[in-house]
Amino acid sequence: MLRIIDIGVAATYAVLCLSVISVMGPYADEQQSAQARQDSTASSAIFGYVRSVGLPFLSTAPPSEICSSLGSASNSTTVLGGEIGGHPCPGAPETFLGVSSLNITISGRSLEIEAWQVEGR
Repeated sequence: MLRIIDIGVAATYAVLCLSVISVMGPYADEQQSAQARQDSTASSAIFGYVRSVGLPFLSTAPPSEICSSLGSASNSTTVLGGEIGGHPCPGAPETFLGVSSLNITISGRSLEIEAWQVEGR
């Protein structure tokens, strides 16, 4: 009887050890790190866009002009889009690797700029 209990305890310990190893293995961290890199690249694209067009443009341009500008700033790896004062811009791809957004209120209107990474760099 004790031998059966010993085998059961040893098997439980082995399963516990394997579970800990699989949770703490490097593969989960690598996947999270890759996701963080893609999100960071998307965030950099947003801030690069804002720097290039400037806040005066974002505060005074009509939504259609901002949407057009976001589309022009997109490329093969990054898609920019958003919503300006309730006016949505096209852009969100079906699948993406990373995403970031910036929400600000400027000149009394809400502005959301989004970026999606569609390919790795």
